[in-house]
Amino acid sequence: MGPSESSCVEAGWAALRSADWAAARDAFLERLDGHPEDAEALDGLGRALWWLGQPLEGIERRREAYAIYSRLGDRLAAANLATYLAGEHRIAGDPGAANGWLARAERLLEGAEACSEQGWLEVEKAKRCADDPSRHEAHARAALALARELPDPDLEAAALAQVGLALVDAGDVDAGLRQLDEAMLAAMEGDASDPLAIGDACCTTLVACDRLADFERASEWCRAVVDFTGRRGFTPLHFWCRTIYAGVLTTRGDWERADRELQWALEGYERLGSGPRVFALGRLAELRVRQGRFGDAQTLLRGYEDHPLTIAASVRLALARGDFELACSLASRRADSVDGDDSGLAVALELCAEARLASGDVDGAAAVANQLFELGERLCRADLCAFADLTSGRVEASRGADARAKPRLERALRGFRELEMPLEQARTRLELARLESRDLALLHAREALTVFERLGARRDADLAAAFLRELGVSGRSAPRIQGELTAREGEVLELLAEGLSNQAIAERLFISPKTAEHHVGRILGKLGLRSRAEAASYVLSAQAGQR
Repeated sequence: MGPSESSCVEAGWAALRSADWAAARDAFLERLDGHPEDAEALDGLGRALWWLGQPLEGIERRREAYAIYSRLGDRLAAANLATYLAGEHRIAGDPGAANGWLARAERLLEGAEACSEQGWLEVEKAKRCADDPSRHEAHARAALALARELPDPDLEAAALAQVGLALVDAGDVDAGLRQLDEAMLAAMEGDASDPLAIGDACCTTLVACDRLADFERASEWCRAVVDFTGRRGFTPLHFWCRTIYAGVLTTRGDWERADRELQWALEGYERLGSGPRVFALGRLAELRVRQGRFGDAQTLLRGYEDHPLTIAASVRLALARGDFELACSLASRRADSVDGDDSGLAVALELCAEARLASGDVDGAAAVANQLFELGERLCRADLCAFADLTSGRVEASRGADARAKPRLERALRGFRELEMPLEQARTRLELARLESRDLALLHAREALTVFERLGARRDADLAAAFLRELGVSGRSAPRIQGELTAREGEVLELLAEGLSNQAIAERLFISPKTAEHHVGRILGKLGLRSRAEAASYVLSAQAGQR
């Protein structure tokens, strides 16, 4: 290829390195217009299309590039693309094709001298061993050794992140964090230049963020990656990062910012017309359940109720609505499907504990609490140990063993306080309030109510207010919200839109049927509506106007 012929390809790669995806696409297309079988241009075009939010088209162009490299006998280039395609099929949940592409990459690299292609193969093998930390680490370290021998800064950043994740998953959190810190430095401020390699390191680090109980550090990393990916124009990765960040913000009680991050991510996916939108939908649905906005959560989950990325929201929505059989079924099925994935098992066990307690399966909940504690100890996850203590305390309380319940709940309270998990801390306070003398019960319940109201956790606030009324003191006041309705009337209106009867509304809000009837009457009068059906239409129209 002469200088004039190669100028478009060189311009395309330069545009990729500077994250100008559209310019890269146009340069490679110009080259392919006269040379449709230029494998390098097809490879570059596939990368540009992926970053432009057209992953399927991008993967297909790179598959075409593989076929041409293979036909030309360029074993290293073909092996590199085979490794890439193995990873894409693994992510897509197609293990047969993933295994086939991996075998091709291994065959093509047989007898080759030390090269980056071998390192990327080791990185892919590391990812495939995520459920076995020792094998995960071994493959990641093999990639890291090659990266430093060659040297290859892009490979080094990705390999460092995989070593760090493997150590975190094995429970060696401090060592893992050090490796992840170094990976982030290499990706964002080092010599790494390949956007895919930088993105791989950032993604792996945020996966670790999503699993750690060190939420302060996770929040710092997430902020840094969100800012970096936005600044560099790493668009699909940027939206995924914002979704991860929103999960950390939700756990730490910053629900307003979490809501904004998720809305931005969903709007971004809509603009792209593709991407893992369901991940953001699941996170937003879970936030809506925490807020007590069950109708909104149900709308978000429609069509994805049993998706692995939305299962937590589906279980918690079923619990909130009293469908304990469905909650237990979903949680148990998720626990059975994780197959060695400790992070997935941790979430599934938390869900199982909640579902079994709610359904009255006290012995089953106790068994899950033991599993949670063992997993937390093995992974050095303080959050899992705190959830185990909370579950054990609730189990003992349900058995009438208050003397054994209180120390477990107090230990859970300390754990959640140290981790800065306000919702869980307040929920534990409310559980303790039920076991204490009246003065201490009032103290715990009022503090819990304050947190619930600050967060905007409606259902939890209703529970705390109902308990305070049982103690003979007033619950929360009903502040005014936008429009003519009080906050309580706004909640009743949403439940009317779900088709609930006065009796069901009363049960949901922990008020008497007479009070529910009174609220319904006032709502219809204030809004000039004649029936419950008109109230439901009013809500749907308002929601449509907000979209």
